[in-house]
Amino acid sequence: MKQRSRNSWSALGGAVAIFIVLSACATASTSPVKHKRMSTADQSGKLHSLEKQLHEKNQRIKELESQLDALKLIDQDSGKQRKSFAPLSTMIPIK
Repeated sequence: MKQRSRNSWSALGGAVAIFIVLSACATASTSPVKHKRMSTADQSGKLHSLEKQLHEKNQRIKELESQLDALKLIDQDSGKQRKSFAPLSTMIPIK
């Protein structure tokens, strides 16, 4: 009986300790994050930088699209050339 009582008190003590630890975690306060306001000059500079990056990326996209179109034409031409050659099996052997 003493052993059962001791086990019960140990279990209860453990549960209380876990409860205290978990409740302390929940009540820990965090300091709010304050966002630094950018000045108008900083915002303008950032905007200009982003616009420049966007323009450069658009230019790069145009270059890549042009290269892709050129490769498509090359592929079509090579396909036409392959079709224009007769397969060897249809050629008449030379005697």
